Amino acid sequence: MLKILLKFLFKTLFFLIPIFFIHISIIFLVYNFLWPVNILNSYVFNLIFSLAIYSGTYFFSLSNSSNSIVFYSLGTVFKFFMFYVFLYPKFIFDGEIQNLEFFTFFVPYLTCLIIEINQLLKFLNSRG
Repeated sequence: MLKILLKFLFKTLFFLIPIFFIHISIIFLVYNFLWPVNILNSYVFNLIFSLAIYSGTYFFSLSNSSNSIVFYSLGTVFKFFMFYVFLYPKFIFDGEIQNLEFFTFFVPYLTCLIIEINQLLKFLNSRG
């Protein structure tokens, strides 16, 4: 199982790192070299939770139970809950969430979500 998780981690990093640099480049061009305060936190947060959700879903799917679907759903809800606990107070610190702050979270979120779903579909389809 460790080999599968490392493969998922490397595949996620393979896509997440270039997207991070593209994201930073676009922000520098559009917002005149402004560094988003929480961008590293957002990418690390989404990477960690993506790995946790994938590993839990993978573990439960090995036992051929429907608990994998429940775990994936609860993990995604928990990820949003943890966003509101850890990241949202930093985004709302100035009183409002701007487009820059919105994209600072949702670019890595959507990237990790697409990779999670893609890898889980490949695994589940190969099983049967």
